[in-house]
Amino acid sequence: MGKLSITKRITIWYTVFLLMITGCVMAVLIYTGNLRASEAAQEVLMESVVDASEEIGRFGGDFVVDDKLKFYDDGVYISIYDGNGVLVEGRSPQELSGTFLEFDDKEIRKQSDEAGEEWYVYDSLFEVDNQFVWVRGIVKDFADRSAFSFVLRMAGIGFPGLVLVAALGGHIITRRGFRPVRDIIGTVEDIKSDGDLSRRVSIEKEHAESRDEIHKLAVTFNEMFDKLEKSFEQEKQFTSDVSHELRTPLAVIISQSNYAMEDEEYRGKALETINREANRMASLVNRLLTLSRSDAGRLKLEKELVDMAQICNMVAEQQSIAAAEKSIVIETDIEQDIIVNGDEAMIIRIILNLMDNAVKYGREGGKIKLSLSKEGGYAVCDIEDNGIGIAPDDLERIWERFYRADASRSEEGSGLGLSIVASLVKAHGGNTQVSSNPGEGSCFKVYLPLAGN
Repeated sequence: MGKLSITKRITIWYTVFLLMITGCVMAVLIYTGNLRASEAAQEVLMESVVDASEEIGRFGGDFVVDDKLKFYDDGVYISIYDGNGVLVEGRSPQELSGTFLEFDDKEIRKQSDEAGEEWYVYDSLFEVDNQFVWVRGIVKDFADRSAFSFVLRMAGIGFPGLVLVAALGGHIITRRGFRPVRDIIGTVEDIKSDGDLSRRVSIEKEHAESRDEIHKLAVTFNEMFDKLEKSFEQEKQFTSDVSHELRTPLAVIISQSNYAMEDEEYRGKALETINREANRMASLVNRLLTLSRSDAGRLKLEKELVDMAQICNMVAEQQSIAAAEKSIVIETDIEQDIIVNGDEAMIIRIILNLMDNAVKYGREGGKIKLSLSKEGGYAVCDIEDNGIGIAPDDLERIWERFYRADASRSEEGSGLGLSIVASLVKAHGGNTQVSSNPGEGSCFKVYLPLAGN
């Protein structure tokens, strides 16, 4: 069955299952029906023998049998024997004429004829006027002529046809139901052949309205294609941005090295420029490696208990020098004894990147406020400035790699700082938030789970 389609396999399996279930049900019905028919035959047999015995008892020992006594009624044969087993009156079935079963009082026994059909025999011994009399009743098993036997014969004729119709109808229904799956396969094959990630699986109206499993499968594939297309476009943009970012320092290094080889007096200045650009490239590569490890899930955290208040105070003090050059005042509102379980170096980098941005894009003579508090099981670090702010359209994209909200900032950094912040916070199980008003300033919030959470 390995090469069969799923539609055919499902059809085969439910057809076999249908055969098994129906067969079991029919077997139970026939068994219970035949059992009830046999019990009914025995009941009729016993009643007929009892009635015949009572009728004979009313006439005494002369054995003059009343005309009203029926020796064949409702399929029961009645025979009367004297105490020596000699037939006095009655009838026996022709099928059992060649055999005679010994008498056994008040016991129902089975006897088979030459054709293999079952008969029930019941004997009753009683005394009339000091003489023993045997009354024997014989009846054929009702099961052989019951309605259930008729049903069994009809089922043997019609059942294969019904199963065939059910299998054919089920195959058509299953094939129609799996049409979206074939569409998914076709769409994937088309994407594989032409590389067009904009293709989507069409969803039939009946599945869209019922929102069944097939609808969910098609929607899931379309969502996956959306993400693949977005990731592919981001990857192309990322590759383009990296090439652009590396092209500039490489061009500077090549040009400066050429000048240095031609002009010895310029060599010292050229080396300084080359060193600066090389450090810039090294920083960019390190940041890209950090983001790459984060994307691949290989960003290892050296976790320990970290005092957030101590880190915030340290970063505020470190950034105060750069802030003073722009006459920016750093204010702090730091709650003590806030402990998180994380990588201290990475947490320092998170706070440092955000503070560096606040100083870099802050307004001269302005202020920056660094706050630390607890909120719902999280340590919340809040960095607020009154700088140039961020436009609403840019807020959703500032976490993207190489994205700069303002073209004038192109020389201020690599555009990877906030992307690294988001990746490092996510690696710690936290999240980031930002709010901003152009010309008024921005507020970045970092949520990190408290130790024990």
